[in-house]
Amino acid sequence: MEKPEVVKTHLRDMVILPEMVGSMVGVYNGKTFNQVEIKPEMCGHYLGSSPSPTSQSSTVVPVSVRRHSSRFIPLK
Repeated sequence: MEKPEVVKTHLRDMVILPEMVGSMVGVYNGKTFNQVEIKPEMCGHYLGSSPSPTSQSSTVVPVSVRRHSSRFIPLK
C-alpha cells in the first residue's frame, strides 16, 4: 500500500470536506509544515484545529533577571 502524496497549505481556516478523507495535508503553523492525515471524524472541522505536536521550550532564565524588583531598593 503506497502513501498518498502530501499537499502543503497555509490555509488553516479551511473546512475539511468528505472528499479529503484519507489524504495527507501539510498544514503550515508559522514555522514548519505539520503533516495531518485526514480521517472521517475530522469532517466539518478546520485544518488548523487538528492537534499538532508542540514542544515546551525549556528556556532557563538567570536569577538576576528574575529578581528585577531589587533594582528599586534604595542603596542609602
